[in-house]
Amino acid sequence: MPHISLPVDVPGIRGPMMFRPDAAKHLLGLAETILRQPASLEQGERETIAAWTSHLNGCNFCMKSHAAAARAWLGAERSVALDRLLSSEDMSGFTPKMRALLELSRALQGCVLGVRPEHIEQARAAGANDHDIHDTVLITAAFCMYNRYVEGLGTREAEESAYEPMGRRLRDIGYQSAPPAT
Repeated sequence: MPHISLPVDVPGIRGPMMFRPDAAKHLLGLAETILRQPASLEQGERETIAAWTSHLNGCNFCMKSHAAAARAWLGAERSVALDRLLSSEDMSGFTPKMRALLELSRALQGCVLGVRPEHIEQARAAGANDHDIHDTVLITAAFCMYNRYVEGLGTREAEESAYEPMGRRLRDIGYQSAPPAT
């Protein structure tokens, strides 16, 4: 049950965004920029980092919705690695670069001072460039905030059947185009 008066039938982050549409505009704009705009990491990889951070934070709504978006971008074959990551934290299905970026994300999620030079060196050695490192840190930091927004207000999860269509919608129309109430 939400800790404040939020729309009753609106799960996850959508309820708080309906409560504060002025803030939602900026939060959705940030998500659109970091997850969908052209970048050195593919959209599916960026959604994977968002789902991974949400998994580490215990935010099921964000983990499931962004895992669904990652699956929509990655396709069935590449989604196997994502599912293994989220169920058992097994990174073996990812490229060395993506594994290094996921470890960088874990270090930052665990502690704001958790990123050490070794994390950056490992990411660079695996082929990550400055943009990959920057975007991994920004996505992780943003999703720590989004997850706390969702969990701090006590929002509810969506029905299990809602996540895959939600992921396809995020892939197809994005974040800014999607009104928070849909």
